Amino acid sequence: MLFFNRLQTRIFAFFVLLIIAVLSLSFWLTYQANQRLEQQYVANQLEVASLVFESQYDNRNYYLAAFAATAAKDFGLKDIFIDGDNRSFLVALNNHRSRINASLAMAVSAEGKVIGQLVSSQGELGREVVALGSEQNEAFRYQLGSEFEALSPFYLLDNKLYQIKFSPLTSGGNSVIGWVGFGFLIDDTLANSLHKLTGLNSGFMLTAESKVTEVGHSGLSLPDDETSLLSRYIIEEKTNHDYILWKQFLGEVDGQSLHAYMYKSRSDLLASIESQWLQQVSVLVMMLPVSLLLAFWISGSITRPITQLITQARFIAQGNYDSHVSVDSSIELQQLANEFTSMQQAILQREKAIAHQAYHDPLTNLGNRNELQRMIEPWLVSGSTMGLCLINIRRMTEINVTLGHAVGDEVIKEVAKRLCEVNPDALAYRLSGDEFVLAFKHCEHNSFDVLLKKLQEQIGQDYHYQDVMLHLQFTAGVSFYQPNADIVTLLRQADTALQHAKINKRDYQIYDANIDKNSIERFQLINELKVAIEQNQLVLYYQPKLNLAKQKITHVEALVRWMHPIRGIIPPDTFIPIAEKTMQMDALTRWVITEAMAQYHRWQLLGIDMCIAVNISAENLKDEQFCHWVINALAEHNVPVAAMTLEITEDAVVSDPELAVKQLTLLRNNGLTLSIDDYGTGYSSLAQLKQLPVDELKIDKSFVLKLLENEADQIIVQSTLQLAHNLGLKVVAEGIEDKATLEWLTKLNCEMGQGFYLSRPLPEQQFNDWLAQSDYL
Repeated sequence: MLFFNRLQTRIFAFFVLLIIAVLSLSFWLTYQANQRLEQQYVANQLEVASLVFESQYDNRNYYLAAFAATAAKDFGLKDIFIDGDNRSFLVALNNHRSRINASLAMAVSAEGKVIGQLVSSQGELGREVVALGSEQNEAFRYQLGSEFEALSPFYLLDNKLYQIKFSPLTSGGNSVIGWVGFGFLIDDTLANSLHKLTGLNSGFMLTAESKVTEVGHSGLSLPDDETSLLSRYIIEEKTNHDYILWKQFLGEVDGQSLHAYMYKSRSDLLASIESQWLQQVSVLVMMLPVSLLLAFWISGSITRPITQLITQARFIAQGNYDSHVSVDSSIELQQLANEFTSMQQAILQREKAIAHQAYHDPLTNLGNRNELQRMIEPWLVSGSTMGLCLINIRRMTEINVTLGHAVGDEVIKEVAKRLCEVNPDALAYRLSGDEFVLAFKHCEHNSFDVLLKKLQEQIGQDYHYQDVMLHLQFTAGVSFYQPNADIVTLLRQADTALQHAKINKRDYQIYDANIDKNSIERFQLINELKVAIEQNQLVLYYQPKLNLAKQKITHVEALVRWMHPIRGIIPPDTFIPIAEKTMQMDALTRWVITEAMAQYHRWQLLGIDMCIAVNISAENLKDEQFCHWVINALAEHNVPVAAMTLEITEDAVVSDPELAVKQLTLLRNNGLTLSIDDYGTGYSSLAQLKQLPVDELKIDKSFVLKLLENEADQIIVQSTLQLAHNLGLKVVAEGIEDKATLEWLTKLNCEMGQGFYLSRPLPEQQFNDWLAQSDYL
């Protein structure tokens, strides 16, 4: 009994039981985790296999369909097809096939005859051999008609299966004269590709009742037992626990069902996980003797220092942590516990006081920036729908200067008190002199306006201090959680919203990327726009204008696009405001006009006589040298002034009417055609319109888009036409979306029309192709 009464024995026994319990729990948790890991790993493998197959299959389908459509539009191929020169047609068809390394190329006449069938295969030396297919000059096996486009994407030819896509050959508009199609072989090569991507054995099977035909398989030939396994799985949907299996029905091929499959032995797939499991068990087993030895050593070491620790504990509790403890015996455990408790409480009290000072504002006792960050970090990690409201108390500097800092401190404390009473779910913090933050762990964007109004009511109550009454007001900026955002970003966004509210004299502003002039993307675009203009990263798109009286395309509007080498096409709505605010509008407009003049000469070489309209901004009109440059540039590039129209918005004129009239008069006197763009959406008056030296008005598309549905729009457009004609001006209607609107405008003697019904803005080559095929040539 004396042996078990010893402290060391009891400690050792406790550690032994604890170690056994911990190891047992660790073993059980490890086993459960391993089982879940296996299940998750198998599920992930199957999901990845499905996604990889769908991606590969869809990409091939899309590629074939896109290329077939491209080849069908080849005028050279159509001409040979119509001429009936079979040999030349086969050569042209093979050229198209070789571009995508297709295994099969076919052409079918409108009468249903296979006039071209080329099959590619590998010769003995590994070289490509192209030969005529067995159906050359034979009747096409499927019926032709409206269902041709919905033809099965699979084609079985000479015991080889192809994935194929057809596209109609048209002539004279939409008249179908035949079909052309290209196909890839479905064989071991495709199966091996899927195997490399997924790590699973892959292949394809054709099934008809109980008959199974292997189309392609990764690796060596499929063993009989695996063939039987896959057959039962595909036909009867019988699974096998020793394998992970996946299948996908692809379609019908000549009365047979085509399936893709992937599989792998479960033991092979989970071999690495099983190895890790055995390693973990080995580690747990090895830890047992080591833990017992360590427990024995710890139990002995605990009992030795007790005697001397009693005396030195009092010394440590006073804050002296650098003393050296040297003991060699073990007694008086209760006294030791009491002294250590006293020491712990003393240290804890000092640490709490220090921590409170580090994380709280001494004046209001609210949390400071450090406390805000400490509380918000877990919210950000968990992806909480949090929000920050940054609050700035107005006129605090005036209060401090007029009434003194003592009154100012009382005001700050009153504001802190009121903030704490606004919402029980909000945490209030003070960041600096007159700035506070309300943090919400969960908040809805739509309901935040209500909260801000309640905040106005709470803070805006009159505050009486001694004989002084103060009306407290604030300005607030709000930011909400976004993925990958940190506390610094959220505070910056809230501050951006706050500054925007101050500038626009609002009580509050919710952060929006559109008001963030310091966003990284916008900052990068500002720096890259100058390079884009200098390095010709810009390109012009052209939207045709129809002369309604002649029913002929006589004008185009040049619209600039930014072909960014990384971000792709950047629309003008994104970079033109940047150009206006960074003094780059002059360089941009000059580039557009220069390119438009070059385009005029390129069209002249093609026999196309076209007037080009270019937009100019208010910034251009403020530059007195700009108009002289335009006049000189037209002369230097030998471009008639009648071939160039300059479009100006109403707002560009309103900003400085006197200078605008002076600049426009100079351009008009030198023969340039001037047009008021987006008429009806700006703020110009009829008196200003009368004084402007312009030749035409462009009715904004907002009045034209639903012209036949809205009687008010009809009245506005009709009155605008009458007004313009009475003033001797021509009218261009933009936003024409249908034929009926075009005819309505024609009857009212509108001079020109523009809109998506005619064409969207197109790059040069596409515009040329469109114009060549247009009915308005």
